[in-house]
Amino acid sequence: MIKQVLLYSTDGCHLCDDALKLCQSLRLSPTIIDIVEDDDLVHLYGEHIPVLLVEREEQALFWPFDAEQIKQYLKFYGIS
Repeated sequence: MIKQVLLYSTDGCHLCDDALKLCQSLRLSPTIIDIVEDDDLVHLYGEHIPVLLVEREEQALFWPFDAEQIKQYLKFYGIS
């Protein structure tokens, strides 16, 4: 089963926009999750967005991150 890559974000977050552009530069199209829709996500990630997470994994990649860190993170979970 292919795991999705999630990007926890919210509208108007320039860092989230930067993180998405960085992902796209690596030909990665994460599923964008707006944390505003879920109080639990606001509690978990509200002060930390953008956050990249491989679906069904516990370890997330918190901002700031760069292209190399994204590659290493995805490689760790077997995603190329």
